Amino acid sequence: MAPDGSNQIHDFEPGIAASGLFWTIPFAQDGVDVDFDEGDASMQASRLRIRDFFSFPNAVAGGSSAPATVSFDVDWHGEGDPVHVRDEKNRFVGDFIATTASIEWSAREAGFRFTSDPETTNEFSEIGRERNGVFFS
Repeated sequence: MAPDGSNQIHDFEPGIAASGLFWTIPFAQDGVDVDFDEGDASMQASRLRIRDFFSFPNAVAGGSSAPATVSFDVDWHGEGDPVHVRDEKNRFVGDFIATTASIEWSAREAGFRFTSDPETTNEFSEIGRERNGVFFS
C-alpha cells in the first residue's frame, strides 16, 4: 500500500460510533479463548457482518460503504514470564507475554472475495492483561 493509502481499495471495519470509538464492536464471548498463564489465546469469527468503506480516509469521513462479511481464526502462542508494566503518571498497569500469531482471514461482499494464505504467521505479537483510567487502582 502507498504510504498515504491512496491505492487502498478495501477497508473492512464496523465504522465509527457516535462516541468516537472506532475499530471496535461487541464480540461473541464464545469466539475468544485466553489462557494467559500458558501464553495462549485464540479468536474466531465466521461471517461477521461489517462494512467495506474502501479506504481509511473515506471511513473516518463517514463516507459510503458496502455491506460485507469477514471470517477469521487467530491463534497466539507465547513462552516465558510476563513482563510487568506500571505507569503511575498515565494510570496504566499491565502484564504482557510476547507471542507469535497465526491468522487465516477472508472477506466477502457483492462481486468480491478475498482469502488469506493459510495460517499466515507473524514474528511478534503480545497478549496481556491491563487496566487504565478509572480501572487503574
